[in-house]
Amino acid sequence: MVFRCGLAIISCLLTLTFAPMVQADDADLPDAGLLDVDLFQPALDAVCGVGQRLGEGCEAIRARPMLPSADWPWRTVGRVNSTDRNIRSHCTGTLLSSTVVLTASHCLYNFQRKAWIPVQSLFFVAGYQRGKGQATARIARYVVDPVHDVSSRDFRAGFAQDWALLILDEPILDTMGYLPLAAFSPADKSAKVQLAGYPALRSHVLSLVEACGATSTDRANRIYLNSCAAMRGDSGAPLLINTGGAYQIAGVFVGTFVTPSGVFSLSVRNGVFRKALQNALDGGGGS
Repeated sequence: MVFRCGLAIISCLLTLTFAPMVQADDADLPDAGLLDVDLFQPALDAVCGVGQRLGEGCEAIRARPMLPSADWPWRTVGRVNSTDRNIRSHCTGTLLSSTVVLTASHCLYNFQRKAWIPVQSLFFVAGYQRGKGQATARIARYVVDPVHDVSSRDFRAGFAQDWALLILDEPILDTMGYLPLAAFSPADKSAKVQLAGYPALRSHVLSLVEACGATSTDRANRIYLNSCAAMRGDSGAPLLINTGGAYQIAGVFVGTFVTPSGVFSLSVRNGVFRKALQNALDGGGGS
């Protein structure tokens, strides 16, 4: 999956100005206003997506511990696979119910062909590990931010609109379980912020970013800013809140950006898509 690169990404970056909600001790966190097109380095996104040098970024990805994908809660996370017109790609997704999977909307768009991927070319594999999964489901439809027009050939979202809900054509067994959305405040120091996904460097195993660093938000309070060691393939991964081994979802990882002090990860906070999720669970929602 093309990982948020090109003019579409640059325009997204120009529209965002970050102002931390909390006074983080980490001196590497960027101050408000650091996002600038001259600082954007798409090569980092295309390779390893983290670290001031490519080698450091790749090492950080490889250092992520592998997770037992058949066990709770990791079996709720899986791969969103696309086989659109002989182009195979993947992102990460998470079960929010037996019929709804959370991912990123750019995972549903073929940037090379400039077209939205049809649902018949998508499927979700829960608890995927080395070619096998705990459950597999096809997609009946997907719900995206209203800024999108999936009947067009355009991808119009900025980072804050880059979320999607996949509605499965058949429910996955409730025994798989699913993760709830977290009522999370960046000021809460008692919870660990983590991320679980399938990075392109190790695309057949689920691995964990054990420490995503301090959390801040944009001024509109729609994006979480962290320092998760993430890259393409991780798109759509859950930003997890770990409180004593109990996991909840704070947001969905959608991309990275570069500042002079490092590369930072962006996740759409769950409040942005919470109403759409409720509509989907009630049988409503969009297409």
